[in-house]
Amino acid sequence: MSDSLVRADSLGERLARTLRDRIVRGEISPGTHLVEDSVAESFDVSRGPVRDALKLLRLENLVEPQRRGVHVVGLSAADVRELYAIRQAIETLAVTSAIGLGEQRSEAGMLRGLRGMSETATPPRAAEFAEHDLRFHRGIYEASGNRRLLTIWLQIEPLFASMLAVTNSEDEDLGPVCTAHEQLRSSIADGDAARATSLLTAHLAGSEERMLAALQRIWAATS
Repeated sequence: MSDSLVRADSLGERLARTLRDRIVRGEISPGTHLVEDSVAESFDVSRGPVRDALKLLRLENLVEPQRRGVHVVGLSAADVRELYAIRQAIETLAVTSAIGLGEQRSEAGMLRGLRGMSETATPPRAAEFAEHDLRFHRGIYEASGNRRLLTIWLQIEPLFASMLAVTNSEDEDLGPVCTAHEQLRSSIADGDAARATSLLTAHLAGSEERMLAALQRIWAATS
């Protein structure tokens, strides 16, 4: 590691994002020993942001504490399947809750996400598209009216962002993904719970398999 990070509002979160991306991609392999002083020196930051970053990664089970610093646990296929199982459960609840609110539901977040996805789908700008994709899904949780449900999603959203960046970078045209999201939004707006949950299930199942395939290729190349 030799990056010098530009100070942001939350340097610890930015550092966590950089480390998370590298762990997901296998650039920092499982078993790697991360020592606060060494990481701080590598990224030209103080120990405070490093401590904050490692704390976030511990909550995501990507690292575990050791006697000095932490060791990287990494991300396995089983971890990916667990994350998608959790997401299937909470996002299905978010969809049905949003539909239940009827005219009181706000679709602003979903619509902003869709606009951004449409603008970055063709030619694909993978990193930007991933941000808008997640903005769309965050909009579903916001539309649910359930603040605790949104909080749960926000805890795992950063890890999904790192994984999504991997799969999106392999696509030459993200238009079909954008279309699938519009169909999901439309079914929520129509109050069609059966169709909305069916579309969501198919979307997440497909995303999980694409994610696993992409990560397996990356892990094999870096092992």
